[in-house]
Amino acid sequence: MKGRLWTSVYLAVLVWPLPGFLSRSPSAAEVALVAAGLVCFAALYLRVVWTALDRPHGNATPYTLVLLYAAAAGLAPALGELWVFAASFFLITALAAALPERAMPAGAALTVGGVALALPLLGAPLADSWWIPLQAAVFAGAMRAFLALTAANRALSRANAEVERLAVDNERLRFARDMHDILGHSLAVMTLKSQLAGRLLTADPARAAAEIGDVEELSRQALSDVRDAIAGYRELSLPEELDGARRALAAAGVRAEVSAVPVPAEVEPVLAWVVREGATNVVRHSRARRCRIGLGTAGGEAYVEVTDDGRGSAPGDGGTGLRGLAERVELAGGTLHGGPAEHGGFRLHARVPLPARPPREDAVPRARPPAKGSS
Repeated sequence: MKGRLWTSVYLAVLVWPLPGFLSRSPSAAEVALVAAGLVCFAALYLRVVWTALDRPHGNATPYTLVLLYAAAAGLAPALGELWVFAASFFLITALAAALPERAMPAGAALTVGGVALALPLLGAPLADSWWIPLQAAVFAGAMRAFLALTAANRALSRANAEVERLAVDNERLRFARDMHDILGHSLAVMTLKSQLAGRLLTADPARAAAEIGDVEELSRQALSDVRDAIAGYRELSLPEELDGARRALAAAGVRAEVSAVPVPAEVEPVLAWVVREGATNVVRHSRARRCRIGLGTAGGEAYVEVTDDGRGSAPGDGGTGLRGLAERVELAGGTLHGGPAEHGGFRLHARVPLPARPPREDAVPRARPPAKGSS
C-alpha cells in the first residue's frame, strides 16, 4: 500500500508542462484531448508499476508498455520539450519495473535515443536541449544501480533467513543429541538398579535401599543435566564419566577395566561423550561380561576405545545415539568407528586431534653473544 501511494504522488510532476501549454490559448477540444491523454498516461503508468509491485518483472500485460510510450509520444507535440523531459523519468521507471534486469540497459538506451530524436522534431535544437537526454541517461544509470542494490538486499535477506534457519536446525540437533545421550545413559542405569533393588527387596533389604538411593541420586543428576542442556552450557567431565561408566557397568554385572592417561582439557568433553555412549550401549545391548575402556594420546591425537565381549553386533546400529556421537566427534575434527571387535564383541573407537600448543620460550634458540676479540 505504501509503494502504491508513493508512485501515485509522483504523478504530480505531470502538471509541470501544462502552464506552457495553456499560455498558448488552446481550444477547448485541445484541452480536452490533452487532459484525456494525461489521464491515459497516468493510468497506464500505474498499471505497469503497481503490477510490478505485486510481481517484480512479471507484468501481466506487456502491451501496456507500448501503449504508455504511444501516449507519451502523442502528448509531445502539444506539451513540448518539458513534457519530453518529465515523461522520460516515468518511462525509464516503468521499464525498470516491468523488464528483467538484463533487458533494462537496452530499453533505457532506446528511451534516451528517442528523447534525443524527439527534441529537434519539436523545434528544440539538440545543441540547446542537450541536457534533457543527458538527464535521462543519468537517471537510467541511477535506476540500474538502485535495482542492483535492491537485488543485493533481497539476496542478503534470503541469506540471513537461511542462516537463521540453519542455526535453529543446528540447535535442534544439539538438543536432540544431548537429550538422547543424557537421558539414555541415566535411564538405562536407573532401570538396572531398580530391577536389582526389586530382586534384593526380600533377600537383602539394606542393599535394596542403597540401590534405590542410587536411583534417586541418578534421577537428580539427570534432571540437573537436562537443565544444563536446555541452557546450552552442557559440557561433560571425563573423570566423572569414567566413574559413572564404572558404576553403570558394575550395576549391570559387567566387569570394567579402565586404562586412562591424562589428555588435554580441550578434548576431554568429546571423549567423555564417547565414554558415556559406549558404556550405555554395553549396558543396554551387549550382554557382555567384560568391558575395557582405554584412553590416551598417540600421533598428535587423543583416542578413546570401548570394547566388550558381548554379542558383537553394532548396538543401536544406525540409531540416534551413534549418529549423534559421530556428529559430535566430527565437529571436533575427529573420526568415530564402531563395529565388531577382532576377537568378538563390539569395539567403539574415536580419535580427536590434539590442540596446537605454542612453543615454549625456553625451547626457542637464542643467539649467542659474540666471543671476545671478535669483530
